[in-house]
Amino acid sequence: MRWSRLLPRRRNPHTVLITGVKAAVRAGSASKIQKVLLTTRTQVGLGLFEAQELYLIIAGRVDNSMGHEEASTRLTALAASMAHQSKPATTWFSVENLSRTIGCFRASHEFTLHGLDALSRSDDPRDRFLSGLHSRDLAAATTAWYELSGFVWAEAHDAGHYLWVWSRGTAGRAHWSSDSAWSEKLAGRDVVVMGPAPTSLTTSNLKKSSLVGRVAMQDVLTWDETRDPLGGRCELAWVSRETRMWIKETNAWDQLSRFDTVSFRVDRASQEWGEIGSKNFRASHNPSSLMIGGSSPNMIPLMVWDVLKVEGASLTLGGTTFFASQTAYTDTNRRFKHTLGKPTDETGSTGELFERCPTFARHNVTENLALVANLAQAGAITVDKDCKRVIDLNVVDYLTELDELYGIERL
Repeated sequence: MRWSRLLPRRRNPHTVLITGVKAAVRAGSASKIQKVLLTTRTQVGLGLFEAQELYLIIAGRVDNSMGHEEASTRLTALAASMAHQSKPATTWFSVENLSRTIGCFRASHEFTLHGLDALSRSDDPRDRFLSGLHSRDLAAATTAWYELSGFVWAEAHDAGHYLWVWSRGTAGRAHWSSDSAWSEKLAGRDVVVMGPAPTSLTTSNLKKSSLVGRVAMQDVLTWDETRDPLGGRCELAWVSRETRMWIKETNAWDQLSRFDTVSFRVDRASQEWGEIGSKNFRASHNPSSLMIGGSSPNMIPLMVWDVLKVEGASLTLGGTTFFASQTAYTDTNRRFKHTLGKPTDETGSTGELFERCPTFARHNVTENLALVANLAQAGAITVDKDCKRVIDLNVVDYLTELDELYGIERL
């Protein structure tokens, strides 16, 4: 099920389909949407009717000739008609991705369920482990894990460690970080990871030895101590690929010296950046192997995973609702998108067509939520009340909220 990592992007038909349709949606080009669907449909397992129906739905949303409700209804019907055929998991997750690209999150869940079911019936225990993880089924994931013991699989360390944390040490196998400086910094400490959303956490939640970690973003490298709930503290900073490019282009490296440690998101183990290993810079542990196919972790699960790779570190998470709130970014956390020349609003949007939706499709929102929800519900990490509300939601209710926040209102 590792189709986006086994094949080069230009040769992988599923990636070609998804990136091609997203580019066409952003360009507002119905003809390009149709061309991509028709030229890739056979390779990704779609019939002619299915490709044509997807074209009509996606193009209809782009030119606003089809409302969100009608598009959702037709996607649900499409999932039902496809269910009578034997489709590989990659097909289901590709259409899930396309549904979310146009803001039909609730409808996309129909494709998710079929995709997870296909994984659960796979001969490969790696697929069955991922199905159990993202179905939030600890027993199924545990069963699959024990079948992995005979596999030579580099990513099995991540699966075993995640399961060990999720099960509170009763299953899987711990595989601690080999980054000795990082482990020494965090061992025996409570780390408070703060996202950019509102939080119920305050300075009273901090212990004398606590460390505060945040996402460093474009133009957001400090936090006002009088307005910030944690008094502006940040000892540990995590940097996304996009923010790294901004830092590099603006030569803002010196601004990172205020943090004890700066962890960069590195997507591939073999990827080398000249900055990493110098000063206070390191590469973070990345949970990509715990996600399905073409999905990518966003910064909160990455930060959580990075901390939990350290033996003896405890973690408290606040300031994230996985975008299921009107305020995803408080006023002290809003970026200026230099690539677009526009500031973001409280939802993280600069007002472009379906702007957040393709991002939520690529950084699969339900998979990112599952990575954290499993651990929180098992008591392996502590979360603030806003995050707990979302974690405890039924997945359908969570996606319905995303529909209302990002799908129905197109701009």
